[in-house]
Amino acid sequence: MNKTTTILATLAIGAVSAIAGTTPAPAPAPSGKGVATTPVVDPCAGPISYNNVELLYLHSDFDGPVGDLDGVSLRLEYSPASNFYISASGDYSSGSNTDLWNVRLGLGGYIPLTENIHLVGEVGGAYFDGQTDIWVPVYVGDALIGERRDTVGDSDCGWYVRPHLRAKWGCLTIHAGAEYLDIGDDNSATNGDWAGFASL
Repeated sequence: MNKTTTILATLAIGAVSAIAGTTPAPAPAPSGKGVATTPVVDPCAGPISYNNVELLYLHSDFDGPVGDLDGVSLRLEYSPASNFYISASGDYSSGSNTDLWNVRLGLGGYIPLTENIHLVGEVGGAYFDGQTDIWVPVYVGDALIGERRDTVGDSDCGWYVRPHLRAKWGCLTIHAGAEYLDIGDDNSATNGDWAGFASL
C-alpha cells in the first residue's frame, strides 16, 4: 500500500545542545565611560543542528480503505560526532476507524552539499502497531439482520531507511525526502512501503 506523509508544522520545543562554561561578565570600560556591552548573538545563526527535540503534527494520506490520518510525532536527535547522529521517534496517528503506532531507533549520517543544505541518510529498526475497525455482516440463516464491529490489526518489527535533504535559512529548517518501511511478512500492509515526507 503506497502512502504519502506530510508533516505540516513543528511545535518548537528547542534544540538540545551542550554549552560548556559560563559567559563572562563584560569588562569594565575605562574610568568615565559606560560599561562595555557584549555583542548581540543571533539565536538563528549557525549551521544545521543534529541535536534536536521535535514535536511534529502529522497528516498521512494512505491508498486504500485507511484513508487520511492525523497525529503527532516526538523525535529526538543527538550527534556524538561530526557527520553522524542517533535518532529516536514515536508516532501516533488516527482516523475515523484506524489507530497506528510507529516507533523507530536509527543511525544517520550527512554530507554538506553547501553550508545550508545537507544530504542525509538514516537507517534503523522500527516497530509498527495498527488497529482498524471493520463492520462484519450478521446473518440468521440466509437473512442479513445487521452488522457488528470487529477490530483487525497487525504489529511487528522491521527496518527503515530514510534518504532526505535538510536545508536551513535563518530559523527555518526544512526536511524533505522519502522513507522505505519494511515491517512484517510479504502480506503485511507495511511490507516494502515507500512514503514521501516533508517537515518544517
